Amino acid sequence: MVDMSNLIYVLAEVREMARSGALDDDGTGALSSMVLDLPSSLDDLAGALLGGGRGGGDVLGEKLDDGKHAAVMGALGGLLRRREETRAALSSSYDGGGGGGGFGWMMACCGAANIGGSTTGGAMVGPSIITDMGDARSNEELVYAVGVNPLMERITIIFRGSVTKSDFVTDSRIAFVRAPHPNKLNGLVAMDRYGGCDDVGLHQGFYEYLLGEKDGRSSKYDEISNIVRRLLREDPARANYKLYVTGHSLGGALATLFGYYASMSPHLPSPITVVSVASPRVGNIEFARSFVELESHGRIRHLRIANHGDPVTLNPTISARRALALSAKAVSPLGYLALLVTGNGEGGEEQVYYHTGIKLKLLRKACPESNRRCEITYSGASILAGAKKPADTDMDAEDFADMEQQRRR
Repeated sequence: MVDMSNLIYVLAEVREMARSGALDDDGTGALSSMVLDLPSSLDDLAGALLGGGRGGGDVLGEKLDDGKHAAVMGALGGLLRRREETRAALSSSYDGGGGGGGFGWMMACCGAANIGGSTTGGAMVGPSIITDMGDARSNEELVYAVGVNPLMERITIIFRGSVTKSDFVTDSRIAFVRAPHPNKLNGLVAMDRYGGCDDVGLHQGFYEYLLGEKDGRSSKYDEISNIVRRLLREDPARANYKLYVTGHSLGGALATLFGYYASMSPHLPSPITVVSVASPRVGNIEFARSFVELESHGRIRHLRIANHGDPVTLNPTISARRALALSAKAVSPLGYLALLVTGNGEGGEEQVYYHTGIKLKLLRKACPESNRRCEITYSGASILAGAKKPADTDMDAEDFADMEQQRRR
């Protein structure tokens, strides 16, 4: 999931180059066609991007090595290193027999069986397939990809993080909007056993990016849901496939929000598994409580991966309304009074952001007491225990100090 949340940055940028004609100097359009034509196996795409497959990564490397694509080159380098490490591990430990030399689990978890035509039990394993990408209007809309993995029996949705001006504007719109509970969105008004149908408070930018309708076109949520439904319908073998959603930064927030609403869709498999990487907060206390309710009923699972002290994962903390009210309270008593009179005061918990899911925090260095390099906590634990401020329990002293340091800068 982490690799996929990084790979989408590379795919989207390279596909944009292909559409502009920047990839092919020979006039054949071969490399552009390989990148743009979908569905395409991940093995072919990896070959085009990294080398070792038809199309050749060397040509692409020369195109990208112009000083303008440093982020893409860095992501490609990381993918290449992990690819070669996996190849080395498999070549030294995998005997090609049915037992897998103890590395069958690695091949399944890392998708290694799809790299270089590896085999399991003497039979070729079907490759992961990228079936769809929503990146034709990448400067105006969110970017996503959808893939199918027959080996893992899963469909994966990947959201890209912030790259364009539109993405960063979306990040900055931290006001809360009143949004429907997943029951209501999916027409299940009477199903209150899954957390009721009360509206929740969601980050305005994230909500409108994913669920907003524009220029008479359906929302990205509906567009992606219809793709998944099509993939499930067109092959009976996919009847028992699971649905995974992932993304980095903004992509992680969109993945969380998509999983939240998809968890109650009568047309999509459950539980929905969300793996977000460096995701900001998405909603308020009402959202967090309904998320916990959906988790408790087995509708959704969320693993939230965060680097220690990453400021993105510590924000936003409060809504734009509350931030304005607190600022006015500090510098302009009359201005604060005017806000109170108009009903725009700082508000209570409904104006505070909360995280969801199980947090896997990656530490900068091993913990001296236990030599651990990560910590695992559950964001919903305090909600289940009835605590008043669950958001506070999701930030330890070091995280808070890091956030204060960032604020002072």
